[in-house]
Amino acid sequence: MKGERLSVERQAELIEHLAEERNMTIKFKLAFLKCFSPLGQDLEAACHDFGIAVSTGYLWLRIWNDAGYAGISDTGQRTGRPPRLDEWDLEFLTYLLKQQATWTTAEVRELIRREFRVEYSPDQVIRILRNRLEMHFSKPFPRDYRRPPDAEKQLKGKLHQVLTTLQEQQIGKDDIVLGFLDETSPQNRANTVRLWSFEKSPVVDKNTTHFKSNTIGFYAIQGVSVQTFLANSKEDAIVDFLNQVKTANATAKAIVVVLDNYRSHWAAKVTEVAQKLGIYLIHLPPYSPDLNPIEYIWKSIKRILSREFVGSLDEMKRKIADGWRVLSGSLGFARHWISEFLETEPYYNDLCT
Repeated sequence: MKGERLSVERQAELIEHLAEERNMTIKFKLAFLKCFSPLGQDLEAACHDFGIAVSTGYLWLRIWNDAGYAGISDTGQRTGRPPRLDEWDLEFLTYLLKQQATWTTAEVRELIRREFRVEYSPDQVIRILRNRLEMHFSKPFPRDYRRPPDAEKQLKGKLHQVLTTLQEQQIGKDDIVLGFLDETSPQNRANTVRLWSFEKSPVVDKNTTHFKSNTIGFYAIQGVSVQTFLANSKEDAIVDFLNQVKTANATAKAIVVVLDNYRSHWAAKVTEVAQKLGIYLIHLPPYSPDLNPIEYIWKSIKRILSREFVGSLDEMKRKIADGWRVLSGSLGFARHWISEFLETEPYYNDLCT
């Protein structure tokens, strides 16, 4: 871990003792501490270079910072851990947890037991992760293994090319609508929300009659958002929706639409109509739905439907439309996208702030 908490204190004292030390075991520890600090390495790299375990390097670092030479030279020093984790331990636990992207509670509990010799209950581990380390407990967003490693760079390039073209045409920022198009099919029987309850296995009444509603939306971060329902996702339906987007944003001189690579989105008729309407289509890199913020609106709407009783298809459509009206009015779903892709675009500097 890089940072102030894992720095070596008393540098001058360390160098002095290293020069005078004759005990090779202690000298090895001092050499490790000397090399760790000025090189600016993270702890794992320094331990790897010296052939010691990360937990050992952490312990030497802590002992030196706490007790100096007297502590590091004490051959009878404690090698165990205190009964509970203190701030130093939490710093090291943070370092360990950052070595992989996701953890289960059970895995973290075992990690604490193994590295710190402390037994915590699952509830205690959860409180530490949530309240002390400010970690999040959520379902990971699935990312396709075929997603290009430079997907963000590809999208930035496409976006920059379109905005540069509009700038060359002297179309001002205020005359450009920018947003995201996508389709989804919410279902009334979805059960995806975790709920607190005094019951171990709570029951929620559902209408098990199956309906789904093909829905399409245009989530505008500048301009007017649009949502409707589709009989199908063929090219004629997409063309009709692009016309609705244009009608809702009639005063715009250009509309930039980020969308995925569904077959109908590439249809010649869709491309032709988009050009006539002044709509610039930016297709996402393949297998990159995570770069389309509208996905998070659909996810939120599905969560709403998951919690509620839906009596009919018409009722479900009303709930979807109501959810869309509320959620599409917030830039919160696109905040990260705006920061990632628009910060360097002069047109949108004010939007980024």
